[in-house]
Amino acid sequence: MVIKCPICGKDDFKNERGLKSHRTWKHSSSPDDRGLQPSTSARVQRDNGARPKNNILGQKDHYGDKDIIKDVAREVQRDSRQRGSQEEILFKDTGAMVIKCPICGKDDFKNEGGLKSHRTWKHSSSPDGRGLQPSTSARVQRDNGARPKNNILGQKDHYGDKDIIKDVAREVQRDSRQRGSQEEILFKDGAGGTRPKTSPAKYKGGKLSCHAPDFKKYVDMIEVGIKRPKEDSTFRTSEVNKFINALTDTMERRSDIPITLLKSGSYYDRTKIDYNDEFDFMFYPDIRMEADFTNCPPGYCKIRKGDTVNKDLDPFIDRNGYLVPELYKAHMFDIFEKCRTDSSFRQGRRTKMKARKPESPAYTLLFSLGIRGKAPIDIDLVPAIRIDGWPKTARKVKSGTWIDDNAAKKAMQCFYLVTKRYPEDHPDVCLLWRVSFSHAEKELILHANKSDNGCRKDILKILKKIKEDIKENIKLKTPVEMNKFCSYHLKMFILEFFDKQRNFSKENKYHLVKECIKQLAKCVRNGTIKNYFIPRDNVLQSVPEEERLYVIRELEDLIQRMV
Repeated sequence: MVIKCPICGKDDFKNERGLKSHRTWKHSSSPDDRGLQPSTSARVQRDNGARPKNNILGQKDHYGDKDIIKDVAREVQRDSRQRGSQEEILFKDTGAMVIKCPICGKDDFKNEGGLKSHRTWKHSSSPDGRGLQPSTSARVQRDNGARPKNNILGQKDHYGDKDIIKDVAREVQRDSRQRGSQEEILFKDGAGGTRPKTSPAKYKGGKLSCHAPDFKKYVDMIEVGIKRPKEDSTFRTSEVNKFINALTDTMERRSDIPITLLKSGSYYDRTKIDYNDEFDFMFYPDIRMEADFTNCPPGYCKIRKGDTVNKDLDPFIDRNGYLVPELYKAHMFDIFEKCRTDSSFRQGRRTKMKARKPESPAYTLLFSLGIRGKAPIDIDLVPAIRIDGWPKTARKVKSGTWIDDNAAKKAMQCFYLVTKRYPEDHPDVCLLWRVSFSHAEKELILHANKSDNGCRKDILKILKKIKEDIKENIKLKTPVEMNKFCSYHLKMFILEFFDKQRNFSKENKYHLVKECIKQLAKCVRNGTIKNYFIPRDNVLQSVPEEERLYVIRELEDLIQRMV
């Protein structure tokens, strides 16, 4: 629980003392006279010889709605003990509710999901039998032919005492507004967090949250969960920009190849759905090269030197004149490492290497923000080659209902090639480069709503949020890690979806989200999502079968609850 200031709207006060102090010092001369000078109240009383009124032991004295909620919580807890409830809800000094494990006594769980996961993995063989093996519960029910009981959208279902307390808090808040109370009590996820007032709908054991009574409400709650605090987002972006600017300056001094930067990723096409914790940057040499698609699989090509006298890349070209991707990647990674560890590059001291797989085309860093409690940012530095023009094997981007002439023209200015290895056998597998349309994707998605001020980007962000929820749900259910099915697959799917649908007005958003989920489920079930730019290229071929089956199962469960 947090309290909101009625004057400036700041909503991170954990108790009334913090709010009072804030109003005393920040709003001491506010026009509505609700701020107080520091010399007033108890201090003035002492100066007049009078002692502040103390609360006598044994007497009840409420200071506000928050005390009422705490009293109700204690009553609910008392009833829980009488009926043999195992969960125990505690109030810490921060004013935040936490739940205590009834087995080991650990008391830092912010929600029941955390407690459930703790008991599953830590007390799976506890003598009182209250711990569960990860393979039991819903999974056993499916093995016996029975489906787990699902919560139907529109029905209210409390998962524990904490939900009861939250409902009482909402009633108290409603009464507060009616009687003109100035304080506003908010619920946020976690103790003193900074997320929006309404928590996004989440999955619980394969079910939609009971807080989503219908699909429209479910979509609305997802959109609320996508919104991020502007101050935190701006700070993260500013720090990363400082880092990347300093890095490019260092590269100009240390690199033996003239290197140019391309900013890519969801932050730059304005479809980021969470905190700015991941950034992608492409680095390519300012050297003219040519792509050769002869006898290459869809989505791949070879590179040879173009019409240039520049010899900087000659050490990485084989005897047939083709640029070898592994040699080029190794050299670029060496440049990144030299620049990162350069003594003059002070920002590099805030980074460390992240473990990566050998086939990964990115040099990944963990960039520390230097603030306690804030996780480091993932920064991918991707070696690439830029090719001017448009691939002969790719379909042309045509202007139409949602793509204007200018966006189509900009999208086809160039394309990029990255050192991602072809996953199957091929005679020239060591010379193949993966075709990347990062520039075209950025142009199309960035201006997707320009023609009709529609909801195309909103639908993509909702789809990405659903994908993240599915990922978390799979993590709770199974040891399988969902790390191949990613936003790239959703982009390729959604661009095709934009072409097929016509009415993208705001009023049609909920219908479009439903239709989008159904069509995505069909594509994943069939194991095919076409590359929007090269239709013969199936981008789902890199997703393992086991991971794909889990994704389709979650999507189909969601479709059942949309009815």
